[in-house]
Amino acid sequence: MQFYEKLDLLMNISNTTNSALSLYVNLDASHISRLRRGKRSAVKDENALRLMAEYFSKRCTDDYQRKALAYTLGMDFLSLDASKSSQLIMKWLMDEKKEDAKRIESFLNHISNISARPIATEPANISPTDASISDTEIYIGLEGKRLAVEIFLSEVLAQEQSQTLFLYSDEPMDWLTADSEFAAKWAALMIQVLSKGNRIRIIHTVSRELDEMLNAINQWMPLYMSGLIEPYYYPKKKDGIFKRTLFIAPNTAAVTSSTTGNMIDKAANFYIKNKEAVWALTQEFDQYISFCSPLIKVFTSHDKISYVETLIEFEKEKGNCIIITESLSLLTMPEVVSSNILPRFRDTSLDYNELAKKRMISFQQQLKDHSFFEIIRIFDGESIKNKEVKIASSDILSGEERYYTLEEYIAHLENIQYLMNTYDNFNVYLAKELIENQCMVYVKEDLGAIIAKTSAPSTVFAINESNLTAGFWDYLLSLIGKKAYRYPNKKESSNKLRAYIHSLKQYK
Repeated sequence: MQFYEKLDLLMNISNTTNSALSLYVNLDASHISRLRRGKRSAVKDENALRLMAEYFSKRCTDDYQRKALAYTLGMDFLSLDASKSSQLIMKWLMDEKKEDAKRIESFLNHISNISARPIATEPANISPTDASISDTEIYIGLEGKRLAVEIFLSEVLAQEQSQTLFLYSDEPMDWLTADSEFAAKWAALMIQVLSKGNRIRIIHTVSRELDEMLNAINQWMPLYMSGLIEPYYYPKKKDGIFKRTLFIAPNTAAVTSSTTGNMIDKAANFYIKNKEAVWALTQEFDQYISFCSPLIKVFTSHDKISYVETLIEFEKEKGNCIIITESLSLLTMPEVVSSNILPRFRDTSLDYNELAKKRMISFQQQLKDHSFFEIIRIFDGESIKNKEVKIASSDILSGEERYYTLEEYIAHLENIQYLMNTYDNFNVYLAKELIENQCMVYVKEDLGAIIAKTSAPSTVFAINESNLTAGFWDYLLSLIGKKAYRYPNKKESSNKLRAYIHSLKQYK
């Protein structure tokens, strides 16, 4: 269950109104209402969660309420200790966040291991399915949808001119995911379609659980990395009863279906070639996408100017922030180090000094009113000395991977220690365990996230959808620990950083 579903269930069991709970936990009643409807991400404030759990524990006094509460918590009614029910409720409310952190970690590991661009110079040798000759044909059920989609992609491949395909579906993905053989063929056909210069504009459904959203994105991830896909999402809640699929190649054909509830295995899928009908469906898609927002902006090494513009806008936004890079953040790099490193960036399309100045201004503004946590991965001195520790984002910014010298890395750490001593809101956490994924994760709470895949080929994803943002935030929070984040011990962190610097100096 999602946090909002748990909250709504507890409020129903305890006969609690939004206003009553808001008074007890010191949150606005309208905020409670949005939390309850899934319009806001899960509460992260442990004190607020504790007060909620305490309130529900006190309100569930009748036998029918305590039985319902015991069932909800997965306990026997007789073993539900009233004195401990508050702790059990709080743990139950927090469980989702722990699971989400694991899902995000798995997602990051997955994209780290994608090692090659999927769009080959020579398209894969997949024989297209015989195309339809009728203006309209009907295919029934899951197998029918698979056949219709296969014919659709085959006809797109047969066209001499490239085009932008429009894709949307909030129907269950069983037609694609349940048959691994078809999924492989679908992926190969999609690669061929993109290899011929076609683009894709897709509207994803984000009303699904985080796990389902991440799985859907993972399914498309190799194709995203081509830079030829524009993903969107509809930001408002839908009832989920009436579902729709629209796959459109404006110059060629369309596949469309509508279902009610869970009848996709019986649904009629219409394959349409009539030009007027395809035009009408294209207008329907255009109308819908006008209500949508970008889900993920994708940047490859060819889009560095656009990426930098997005990064600058992201950093102008004010909010609590956590970042982890493959080494150390460029934001905290001192000028003495950057002056050595920048000449090694051969690309002249960017003014790196001007970029650094703009980012530093935003960084200093950020530190006035909001916290900034940098999570530092620990490397052994030998790896740094052998130039095996990469300079963050050097691949996407300069087109080539660049590495620290030991002296540069130590100077950068010393500047981080200076920043800790200078700014109350700047904090550092030295990771206790090895973090396997090769990604930068840069999140502003409730605002958005920038995820950079730093293994080749380098790709950056900018996200502002609230559920995904909350998921990445919770992942970084799980690395630090909620207590360490809420009550940072700067003296202890500074001592650990000093000891780390001292250990590295032994390798000089």
